[in-house]
Amino acid sequence: MPKATQTEVVLPQETEKELTLLRGFRDLMAERVGYAMGKYALASEMRDATEKERKASSEASKLLRENLESFIANGDLEGYKKALEAKKQAAEALKKAQAPHMERISPLAKAVRYIDNVAVPKFLVTLGTEPKPIMSPAEWIVSAIEAEKKARKKKTAE
Repeated sequence: MPKATQTEVVLPQETEKELTLLRGFRDLMAERVGYAMGKYALASEMRDATEKERKASSEASKLLRENLESFIANGDLEGYKKALEAKKQAAEALKKAQAPHMERISPLAKAVRYIDNVAVPKFLVTLGTEPKPIMSPAEWIVSAIEAEKKARKKKTAE
């Protein structure tokens, strides 16, 4: 039985360079997606941890919004000031509760923004594609979003 010979494929240098760049772009996008997923996971954790403060802030805002007409109609400046102060205190408490979480989320959000606004456009120029503004989403994106909405509606209906 003859030995199988191993053949080495030699790619043209231009193709090899483009392949290397595409692999780098793939790795950059994988890193970006990882940062975004981490950001969303930490944001979910923050939502769960600050639920009490978020509800208190929401209630204070709702109280002020619903009673604004009665404050004006009755000339109740003191009531308005109390409601405004309650809203301010609730917002400060929420911000304070979110602070340790935001310290972890903020670097990830900055990394995603940097990749989106600087790294990817530079990489695309290196690959020979000039990024330009597009004013409406592609049809395949619109249909994918619609399919996802239908699947979610179907899942919630069950």
